[in-house]
Amino acid sequence: MKIIKSIRKTISMKIDEAWELIVKAPLFVSKEKIDEFINKNKTWVEKKKQLVLDRMKKYVDWEKFMYFWEEYELKFSWESNIIEFNWKTFYLNKKHKKNTSLLFTNFYKKEAMFYIKNRINFISWKYELKFNKLTISSAKTRWWSCSSNKNISFSYRLIMAPIKTIDYVIVHELAHLKEMNHSKNFWKLVEEMMKWLYPWDYKIHKKWLKDNGNKMIF
Repeated sequence: MKIIKSIRKTISMKIDEAWELIVKAPLFVSKEKIDEFINKNKTWVEKKKQLVLDRMKKYVDWEKFMYFWEEYELKFSWESNIIEFNWKTFYLNKKHKKNTSLLFTNFYKKEAMFYIKNRINFISWKYELKFNKLTISSAKTRWWSCSSNKNISFSYRLIMAPIKTIDYVIVHELAHLKEMNHSKNFWKLVEEMMKWLYPWDYKIHKKWLKDNGNKMIF
């Protein structure tokens, strides 16, 4: 649980994209009052906790994992390599079952780097935008970032999203190389770059991330 105090009149709470309980409260409110507020909303909190449990991976046969927003089943086998994927099924050697979570993370990171590196190089070349360094992180809530020294980072979890949404995120960060803010000029540049890639409004992908981001966290 995280408590954030600020100049406000009421207490509110939410579950963020990392499934952490965030409580926002006025500066003067005591810890006892905050606990009382949480207890009054205990049913809501428990329902959200259950959603977390339901989303947690069990790493068993036939469980499904997302890749480019398609679901593929996992199958354990003695014959397969450590981890294999054939665009139909994920195969994982039973000898490495205890490391399944790490193996999936490494698989996603590798795939994310391959796809994002190719796309960001292509789009940055088109718009003559130069970045310094590309990294793939394990971030749960911050899908992307662009530093003042032009280092760009993306969460590997993006590889679970639709391709067009991933491209939107790439465009978003490249636009920050020109506009290190979210001004009208920034969004105008994002719109221009996205329309060059696809004939759809970038806001569709912005909303998609807001609505579906937590589905890529487990």
